[in-house]
Amino acid sequence: MQRPDHALQDTTRLEFPLPGREPPEGLLLMKTDLGAFFRLIATVGRDEALLLLVIRALRIRDGLLDVSVNDLAWILRTRNRAVLGWLDRLVAERLVVYTVKALPIIRQTIDRVQVEIVTSTTSAPYVTMIDLPTHWFLQVLPLVGRTTFAVYLYALSRESHDGLLLVADLVATTRLRGRFHAHLHLRRLRQHGLLVRDTNGMEVISDPPPPTRRERLQLRFLALPFLRRSLAHLLVLTVALLLLVLGLVLLTLH
Repeated sequence: MQRPDHALQDTTRLEFPLPGREPPEGLLLMKTDLGAFFRLIATVGRDEALLLLVIRALRIRDGLLDVSVNDLAWILRTRNRAVLGWLDRLVAERLVVYTVKALPIIRQTIDRVQVEIVTSTTSAPYVTMIDLPTHWFLQVLPLVGRTTFAVYLYALSRESHDGLLLVADLVATTRLRGRFHAHLHLRRLRQHGLLVRDTNGMEVISDPPPPTRRERLQLRFLALPFLRRSLAHLLVLTVALLLLVLGLVLLTLH
């Protein structure tokens, strides 16, 4: 007679794991119609169009139903109030609908707004579909800035279309202030390694290089929700202290 396994007790629960598949590997991509993106820039503005792209990228990366205003603000290198202003602009253009959602349980700690993004039903004159890695919005956009990132997206769209980038078209499409403004942001692309020369000496678009250690530290500090306000308070206190010291020095002289 086989003896019972004394490792099993009367209260032991038997667990039957389900066979699972190996998780897929690869980058989180966002299929984007850059032609529609630049038409949106012409309609509502560059910052508002970028705001919609960032919201889509964060929803794809995190798989969450909510996105914090602070995350949008530091990624876009702006203030929270500016993000809310751009959101109101999108609401006025009937591209976004949002409703204040009352949650009595957590309303004292978390303020939530239910947002619906309206899909366009108009036919596009041209379509430029491209798969954008979503980590670009977390690692590239905050470092190069909103306008330079929009210029980079325009260069990507021209590369996938005919490879010809005209400065006049760049100025008109991305709503820059002029040719000098365009060359300024093209130079920033070169500095960040996004616009390089090939073996034939022609300038071509390059994928963003991995951020350096200094850039990673910069991104970490940018993501702190209280950093900008704390630095502003420190600046005010420093100015007040300097004025106080100057006042004491003037009093001693008299």
